[in-house]
Amino acid sequence: MKKIISIFSLVMVFVLGSCIEQNYPIWEGAEVEFQTAVITAPVAGQNYPRVAVANTAGTHSLQVNLVARQRDSDETITYVVVPEGTTAVAGTDYNVAGSLVIPANSSTATLSVDIIDTGAIGGSVDLLLELEGNSTIQPSENYKRVQLRITRPNPPVED
Repeated sequence: MKKIISIFSLVMVFVLGSCIEQNYPIWEGAEVEFQTAVITAPVAGQNYPRVAVANTAGTHSLQVNLVARQRDSDETITYVVVPEGTTAVAGTDYNVAGSLVIPANSSTATLSVDIIDTGAIGGSVDLLLELEGNSTIQPSENYKRVQLRITRPNPPVED
């Protein structure tokens, strides 16, 4: 008798539990974010991470994620250099295009930064990048910025 009651109770839980209507909200927005900002802790006192890059690196790539359903056509995403967090000089320390393309049916793109080898002059400069998005895809407030610290080797010591 105990087995029958246990089985009956279990069946009733499944029957009654499946009748509950569950209306979970579905987010329909679209955002872009830097993968580096998602996985790397921010710099103390800032809301963005810093990545060290040697000035001999050549091209440094940053992954940009589309947080939304994939699009049927290419999406051009713009970005800017933020002056308040940048000490590097365009054309001297780096070159960037200002936009990137997320290909159709894809969730990622690559933002390429051309790091210019300024030689062994010592020190470092910073480059702060911020995603702007486009008319239908906005930047993620928490993950829209990444700073590159371009390090330069010290000059050789003369005897």
